[in-house]
Amino acid sequence: MKPRLLRFLLLFLFAIVLATACNSRTTVTSSPELPPLRVSYNLWPGVFPLVLAQEKGFFVDQGVNVKAVYSNNYLEPASDFTANKYDGVFLALGSVMNIIEKNPNAQIVLVTDDSAGADAVVAQRGIQSVAELKGKRIGIKRNDFGELFVTRMLEDNGISVNDVTLVNLEAKAVPERLKSGDIQAGHTWEPYLFKAVEFGAKKIFSSKQTPGLISDVMIFHGDVLRDRPNDVKAFIRAWFQAQDYWQAHPAESNALIAKKLNITPEEVSPDGIHLANLPDNLKAFTPGETTQSLYYTAKLYVDFYTRKGVLSAAPDVQKLINPSFVQQLEEVN
Repeated sequence: MKPRLLRFLLLFLFAIVLATACNSRTTVTSSPELPPLRVSYNLWPGVFPLVLAQEKGFFVDQGVNVKAVYSNNYLEPASDFTANKYDGVFLALGSVMNIIEKNPNAQIVLVTDDSAGADAVVAQRGIQSVAELKGKRIGIKRNDFGELFVTRMLEDNGISVNDVTLVNLEAKAVPERLKSGDIQAGHTWEPYLFKAVEFGAKKIFSSKQTPGLISDVMIFHGDVLRDRPNDVKAFIRAWFQAQDYWQAHPAESNALIAKKLNITPEEVSPDGIHLANLPDNLKAFTPGETTQSLYYTAKLYVDFYTRKGVLSAAPDVQKLINPSFVQQLEEVN
């Protein structure tokens, strides 16, 4: 065989081998970008750091994509969470009990705040004390955290719930129903509390007198915690970053939140709210015998709802509360 022909054949064979190797190589592609964490919140000052975390870019800084959806309807976020429209939702601890039977794998991973005066029972002019509520109509959201709050208020003042009429009412409706005279007192919270006091209603009992009873938490679906733990950790880091920013820059933060939610800066005030920082969370996620412990307070609600028949069976508080995320954050710090 001539050298030129041999060289041609060798080159031809080499080209075939090279082409085969290239075709058999596994193509490595980057994993598709995860969708944003979908979280829902409503009009409550304790969850306003979420607005700052989004508007100031703290979620981006921490490496997580978040879609936060605001609702001015207190009940809507919980029902939408149950319908799997959201990965996570901010709720009062007592409200979690309303959805846990339909979301048995959901878990609490963060305490956002404690109400320390921002929840109150307000009464019409002329009613000066809880003792004067006997025989009166009191507006509360039945089968929710406010019912335990009002029950505690009555019991502490020697009044039975049978001595009053409890009217099923959302917090935002209380100011107008007081004005109309349909109710003589009602449980509400900021910023609706601000509006009630503005027209002359009197605070006769507040969450200052029930420390730790009304705490607010962040709850995620169990599959989100299993499949996206790093995103949840990043979410919590951004949350605390936003808390710190609000406390360091109150005027700017209040203006930004007010603009985003279309409310007045006065309605943004965190007065009456104790924002729960990391040390507060570590205490809350430790079993204890006072309302400083999330386990203890959750059990109060479980017992209350079970007695009332709202819960068909008592949920396992140990499974409901997941301390690992804030504990891991402590280890990093």
